[in-house]
Formats: sequence, structure tokens, C-alpha cells
Amino acid sequence: DPKPDEAEEKSTHPSKRGFAHREYTDNSESMNSRFFNEFLTKEDILFFISDAEDGEMQVCAAFKAGAYTDGDLEEVLKRFPNCKLVSFREATVEEFKSVIENSCYGVTRKVLRKLKLDYRSNGLFDPCPYTWTEQVLDLPKITSSECGRLAEKILASQSLTDELERIYSPLNKREYYGHPVHYYISSGEWGAAQDIYELLIRALGSNGRLCSNRVSVFREFKRGAYRDERLRQHFEASESGIIILELCCDSGMTRYATEQYELVKLFGKMIEEMKKDTLFIVVEIMGKSVKNADVLGNLISKADFIQLTDGAGTYERAAAYLAELVERSDITAEDPKEALSYLPKQESFSVSDIFRAYNTWYGSGLKNHIYKAYKKNDLCRVEVHEPDAKPYETLKALVGLTEAKSVIESIIAAGKVKRIREQLGLKPDSLSLNMMFTGNPGTAKTTVARLVAEILKEEDIIRTGRMVECGRQDLVARYVGWTAKTIEEKFRQAEGGVLFIDEAYSLVEDDRSFATEAIDTITQLMENYRDRVIVIFAGYPDKMEQLLEKNEGLRSRISFHLNFPDYSSAELADILTLHASAGEYVLSEGAVAKCRTIFDGALKKENFGNGRYARNLLEQAIIRHAKRVMQRGGEITAEDVCLLDADDFKPVSVGFTPSEAAVIGFSAVA
Repeated sequence: DPKPDEAEEKSTHPSKRGFAHREYTDNSESMNSRFFNEFLTKEDILFFISDAEDGEMQVCAAFKAGAYTDGDLEEVLKRFPNCKLVSFREATVEEFKSVIENSCYGVTRKVLRKLKLDYRSNGLFDPCPYTWTEQVLDLPKITSSECGRLAEKILASQSLTDELERIYSPLNKREYYGHPVHYYISSGEWGAAQDIYELLIRALGSNGRLCSNRVSVFREFKRGAYRDERLRQHFEASESGIIILELCCDSGMTRYATEQYELVKLFGKMIEEMKKDTLFIVVEIMGKSVKNADVLGNLISKADFIQLTDGAGTYERAAAYLAELVERSDITAEDPKEALSYLPKQESFSVSDIFRAYNTWYGSGLKNHIYKAYKKNDLCRVEVHEPDAKPYETLKALVGLTEAKSVIESIIAAGKVKRIREQLGLKPDSLSLNMMFTGNPGTAKTTVARLVAEILKEEDIIRTGRMVECGRQDLVARYVGWTAKTIEEKFRQAEGGVLFIDEAYSLVEDDRSFATEAIDTITQLMENYRDRVIVIFAGYPDKMEQLLEKNEGLRSRISFHLNFPDYSSAELADILTLHASAGEYVLSEGAVAKCRTIFDGALKKENFGNGRYARNLLEQAIIRHAKRVMQRGGEITAEDVCLLDADDFKPVSVGFTPSEAAVIGFSAVA
């Protein structure tokens, strides 16, 4: 750069007018190369000049979020003589890449590689097995009272209003130091989750809690996503901003436990690495997202998460929210109240109820207001069959569980009678619907609990059908006096639905005061939330009996006990066949016979895993089958890639012993 006095002399001398501007326009490429070399040395801030014409130019800068304030940047930009800063804004990664690719041809690849923006796929034309979008939000400041009114509009739950109060608390500093907590949103609809996190982000921004307004959304994960190089690269490119992570996976992925585990394991690792300066908001869509407690535990254990849930409200509040959604849509309704006819007739409305009404109205509105030639319904009517995936039908289709199915029918009947008595103005039965599931691992306790929640919602016995899953680590706090508050928060989250406590016996295994406080609190809250929350305890049979012996008050509050016995070898074979069929695989007769023999041997071992063992057996067989098909070579037919033979199946190790463990390592041949 010329010295200030030299720049002034050159700009005022008649023969040198416009020198500074010509220097930038004529030599921008060489200057960009120089800026890059300086960045390699100092690794401080990287400048690039683009669009230098008509007396103005655009300067693009990259630096670590939080490294410079607005005032700092103005000072730094003084290095450009005879230039005045007109305006500046934050850009997305894709905008920045576009500037780089169009402005510095000589060092483009070096710059992108240095900034880790040279996204690489596993193959030349691999489609991305997930969606990634980013934007920079305009976040005008909002007061606490304004935030409260917006929260009321979207039927905010107590969990959300409590967090908004914490964000606006006068105890907090109003500047950015890092993210003390991250968020886990449980919602029935993506649109509802968006309303929650957009309000949350706006509140945080108004309180100086963000170092960047850049939001990256990761959704729609498919098989193989965790192996794709671009996923980690996109995560790193989103660093210091806000990452929205939806846990929904496609049907091809949800059939494979390993896929889910590895994907969420990667998420957990990235959260652990980036959690100080990157705000993570994990979104769970009820009934559609990964819902394996072990898998999710690997995620939420990596940072301090606050769970936020959908709220519920009266018809008046639901109608106001629906009207707001209609106003935001791109359809102008002739009658503003038209959408209200799609709300179901009931007293209380969940956010999911409102979005279902909105989606139905929107689909109808396309015909009635946009494409009016299709207004006659007869033109659009198609004969369809009722879906087979009703929760009660799904329950009946599960292999075995005869006793459990019978008890659940009794629970449904008891719930229906209780509801009918209330509707007739009679005194309702005082019977609670709390349950205890006992059985070894892999006997479908969690699966049945989820189905029970859905069935009871469908039968209008509970309001939301939400199931909150938790274990000892979610209920017992680290400090005396905190456990009761933690447990009550779980009850509030499950209000109108089911609270599922897995391995409940672990609450009292160590006999410490924390454990006593936990079980006493649960027993009391079961009474307080008697008509609002159904509690399901699950665990090993003998250990659950020990739990009941330690607190007789708990025993009296559990009305139904469901036993989940170990599966027989024939039932395990049926389970394996069903899993194979869902993945469009077929087992030969020899394969079925061999699997029964394998199951006979597995049944003799303790904790062999039941249904999980069958699933693992199938997954390993699929891997061997793939290797066998590819090694054979030649033309590969549909039958080749679908038929599993006996040779594809080998026993899965139960536990780990030196004799069973495969030896993996290196060998040298002399």
C-alpha cells in the first residue's frame, strides 16, 4: 500500500487523479495474492477485492467469529487508502466461496483448501446423502415483553417460557462469551420446531448471546451419510454460527441400527469439538426421528442440553395461531376463517393439531384459490386403501408378546370406559394407567411403550401421545436438592402423554440419598400428575421387584404389570425374516434352518440380546452376502442381491471372551 502522504499527493496531482482507484481495479488479482500470502503468515484476517468499478469496490474478509467487532473492522479497513467504508454485512459460506472463485483465479484452490471449504465427495458425482442449507438471519432486537407475546402466539410450552426468562434474566451479561447451553426441541411438526427455534435465536441475539447470525440447517439424512466426507466439512464450515440438526432419517436408514449409531456418534463428536462457539439446536420430530435411547444418549451427553417441547392451548389460542400461519402463507384466502373448519372438535389443541389443520387447508387452498380449474373435488379424487401402519395393527403384528398384548387390550378398554363416564357426567374411575414392563434386553419393551403412547392418543385416552424417554442419568442430579426439580421437569415435558423410565431399578441400586430423593419424588409426582401423565417403568424382572420392595408406595401406584419373556428360536427366526423382508431381502430354506440352529445356541447364553441379536445377525449376514456377490463377478441379477444363503449367516458373539474374539492386526510373510 502507498504511504498516506504519497496516496494524497498522487490523488491530488492533475496527472495522477484516480490513481488509487486504478490501483485496486487494475491490480486486484495481484493484491489478492499478496493478501493471501499475508494470511498464511499471520493467520489473522483474509481480504479479497471484487467488483472494483465506478468508484466503488467490494472487499470480502474472512476471520474467526468474535475476533473483530464492528469498530475493529472499520479500523482494519483503513489499510485501503482513499477508501471509505460505506456498509458491511455477514455473508454465507456459499456467498464467500462465490467471491473467491470469481476474484482470485490464481489462488482459488489454495484459499479454499486453507479455509477448509473445498468440499470433497466420496465419488465424482455422488449425490449428497443429506440436505444442507444456510442463511444469515436479520435479527432486529426484541424486548422481553415482546418475546413473551410472540411465545404466547405459538402456544409456547412451559419449557420454552422458562428458557426465555433465563435468557432475559438480569443476572446474565449482555455480551458474548460462549454458549452455556444448547437446545433439544421435541415437536410434532417441522414448522412448529421452526417457530420455536426462530423465536429462541431472536431472543439470544437481542441479549448479545450470538457471535454470528449464520444459521446452517442439516436435514433428511440417508444411508451412508456418516461416511460422506462432505458432512464433516459442512459442519466445520458452519462453525461459530448456529447449527440446526434434524434427527429424521429416511426409511432405508432407520432399518439399520449401525447406520443410526454411527451418524449420531459423528454428531456427538462434532458437538463436543465445536460447542463453545457454535450453538447447536437438535430437532426431534415425534414419531419420525431416531428414537433409540442408547443412540441419543451418545449425543446429548456431549454438551448441556435444555429440552423444549410443543405446547398446547384452548380453541381460541389454537385459532389465533392457525390464523397467523394462514397470514404467513403465499395463499390469499377469500374467507380468513376458512382454515378454522379444519381444526378437530376438542377442548385442548396441541401444536401438531394446528399444523395438521394448516397443511390440510393449504392443500385445499391450492385448488380453491390458485389453480381453480381443479376446484371440483371429483376431478382429484383417488381410491386409496387405509394405511397399514396404525399403531394398534403394528402392535398386533409384533412377534410373540401374547401376554403383553392381552394386558394392553385391557388398558385400552379401561381408558375408553373412563373417558365415556366423563363424557356422560358420571364420576370417572379412579384407576390410574401407570405400568411396569419387565423383561431382558431386546424383548421389545421400548417399542411397545412407544406404540402404547400412540394407541392411547388415537383412542383419545391421552391428549398428546408424546413419550418422554429417560433413565437414571436424566433424573438423578449431581447435587442435593436438584433431583426433585429435574424429575418434575420430565413430568412437565410428558404432560398429556407417557413418561418412560428405562432401567428404573438403577434409581435405588446405590442406596445413596440422591436415589432415595429420586424415587420419593417420582412416587409423589405420580399422584400429582395422576390424570395428566402415564408412567411406564421398565427393567430386568428380578431387579424391578427389588425396586418395588424398597418403596411400597410405588407398588400401589402401578396398575398394570406386563411381562416380556425371552423369545424362542422360532420367534427369533420370524423376527429376522420380518427385518429381512423390510429390507427387501429373502432367506433361502437353508438360511432359515441355519438361523434356527444359531438361535438355539444363543438362547443358552445369558443376556444374548433377543431381538437385537436377530437384527445384528442379519446385518452381519448382509455384509457377507455383499462381499460374496461382488467376489463372484459376472452379471449380477436382482435375485443375486436379494437372496441370503446359509453361508451368509454365522453366530454373533455374545459378550467378549478371548476364544470368541476375532484377531485383527498385521502379519508379515518372510
